[in-house]
Amino acid sequence: MTENGVTSLRQKIQEQIRLCEQRSNHGLWALALFVAISIAANANFQSLATLAEQWRDLLGPPPPTSWINGALFIYSFSAVIQIFTRMMQGTEPKGAFFPVIYLLLFYLFYGASGAQIEHFWAVLASGLTILGLESYSCWNYYQAEIRGAREELDRLKRLEKLS
Repeated sequence: MTENGVTSLRQKIQEQIRLCEQRSNHGLWALALFVAISIAANANFQSLATLAEQWRDLLGPPPPTSWINGALFIYSFSAVIQIFTRMMQGTEPKGAFFPVIYLLLFYLFYGASGAQIEHFWAVLASGLTILGLESYSCWNYYQAEIRGAREELDRLKRLEKLS
């Protein structure tokens, strides 16, 4: 391999390491965003109630709280299973921010039904569980990628020494 080829390959591997380091934090950013949304939701439950009245006039009555509870349970269970499956298969985590959107919708559904205060902790606990696992999954996957790339850099260094 020529020296230009080795230098180019080294730069490509270093860029891959940098990209993996950035992506390994996506789960933490999603978790931080969810915590911020939860704090805002908890502080603004009264404004959610007045907003819910306006939407209720436009959309009609909200679903019963028991349906929302069931949907939250099914979503939480399936999200956790999906994360564990992805971790076991070793596939790349994608869409760390999608759970934040779904959980925000649960806050809004509970707000529309007028039961946001009673169910705040259920959504918060579900979100922390799902996003905590997602964060660990992202971090774990990309750290393994970084280790592999660093091993490749070490092989390149040994190859250069032999040349």
